[in-house]
Amino acid sequence: MAVVLRGIGRSLPWRVVPNDEAAIRSGTDDEWIRSHTGIVSRYFAGEGETTASLGAGACREALERPLLGPPFKAVSAEEVNLVICATATPEYSNFPATACIIQAQIGAKNAAAFDVASACTGFINGLAIADSLLRRNRWRYALVCGAETLSRILDMTDRNTCVLFGDGAGAMLLENLAVGEAPQPAKDQRRGIGEIIMGADGTGSRDLYCERGGCMIMDGRAVYTFAIRVIPDIIRKLMQRENLGMENVDLFVCHQANERILLSVEKRLGIPKGKMVYNIARCGNTSSASIPLAFYALSEKGSLRAGQTIVTAGFGAGLTWGGCVIRF
Repeated sequence: MAVVLRGIGRSLPWRVVPNDEAAIRSGTDDEWIRSHTGIVSRYFAGEGETTASLGAGACREALERPLLGPPFKAVSAEEVNLVICATATPEYSNFPATACIIQAQIGAKNAAAFDVASACTGFINGLAIADSLLRRNRWRYALVCGAETLSRILDMTDRNTCVLFGDGAGAMLLENLAVGEAPQPAKDQRRGIGEIIMGADGTGSRDLYCERGGCMIMDGRAVYTFAIRVIPDIIRKLMQRENLGMENVDLFVCHQANERILLSVEKRLGIPKGKMVYNIARCGNTSSASIPLAFYALSEKGSLRAGQTIVTAGFGAGLTWGGCVIRF
């Protein structure tokens, strides 16, 4: 039986930071940022806005807001069996897990809760873990969120990082159709999360890192080179495993790290125009939140519909990577 994506939620800080403001101390300007990254603005968390509060806001909405539209029955927080928070900027430096704080804030008192720490790949890894645990334990509902307050670990004089990253949270509600519903028709058996790829190469751990109590450090060239190699490889492998041609994939939703990376992947794979999703301009790179925020934007525009096949791929600090096929 399928584990399907049911709900979607988003929580963005109130403060919008345009390029001109982000560039003040970094020795760059709006034109350079746009041309090198595709970013126009990003959100920075303010007083009272934390990784947990943003994650909780996204999770609350995901319980009530359909990903595809009606029919959709809102799910109460007490029905949720699992809360996973993917984050590179947890609420506390050591423990407890940010997911536990989110669980308490939304009232998901019957849910197990833990964090995933694989940076920008975190949401993909969270989906994979949730898919497995829902099946293994015959649980019905899981919330997977990516939540970040990256602005709090940025050196605003370092243009390699300060103009790229932003804050925000996105969440999805997953449902295991083997629990609580009548058997699905044969034509629906392949709905939901399909093939999954995950990997890591720890030899690249110093290409993107943050010391305890310090600021983010990134070797931009090394990360770019890694991304334009690994993302096409993930997509090729997923399509091969699922026997998909370009004509069978409706959308490619990749980690929104840099517009140049997405353009390079699009060109290398010969992805038809309009199939690669771009959502970086207004939000910047939100790390683990970028993929669910991209799905939220698609849902908001009415661009998601039953019968679609979507390929996702992400990469991040570690260095880590992952991707999956999703069918609606």
